[in-house]
Amino acid sequence: MIYSFSGKLTAKKSQFVVLEANGIGFKIFVSNKTLLHLPKIGSRLKLFCHTHIRQDGIEIYGFLTEKELEIFDLLNSISGVGPKIALRILGAVKIEKFLAAVGAGKTELLTKISQVGKKTAQRIVLELAGKIESWKNEEALLLAETDIDIETALKNLGYGKNEVSEAIRHISPKIKKIEERLKIALKFLAK
Repeated sequence: MIYSFSGKLTAKKSQFVVLEANGIGFKIFVSNKTLLHLPKIGSRLKLFCHTHIRQDGIEIYGFLTEKELEIFDLLNSISGVGPKIALRILGAVKIEKFLAAVGAGKTELLTKISQVGKKTAQRIVLELAGKIESWKNEEALLLAETDIDIETALKNLGYGKNEVSEAIRHISPKIKKIEERLKIALKFLAK
């Protein structure tokens, strides 16, 4: 199996990139978050990879960090969570928040992701809780819980899901108090 892939970035599409190595262009599926952090076309790039073999072909999933790959592999090992849903989860949630939510047994963060229902979220939390114990971070857990509360409040004020997610993403993790985090989110949304 392929663990990492280095090559020249020749294309960025909505769900995948093309990395060229030795004259061959490889289609590698990536999350929306990964797409945002990629260098410009023509740059050299290294992705950590998961090779998924299907009846009708082989798919490669790429990640900027080994930690993302490890979490993807864990998610992909859960019954009912395939590579597409695992990639969607990693693209929608910061790793620290994901780990904190799973460690605390919170499914709310996951059910807000498209194609992740309540039962799937519960299965993810149940199956991963013991596996991620060493990654659990109490501070990240508190921020994740705070951000879920902020997200609910902003949605109740009439802001859309994408607007709210973008506003929360712009809040520094150094800011801990919910009131300060909410003020920053509101200022961002007011722009």
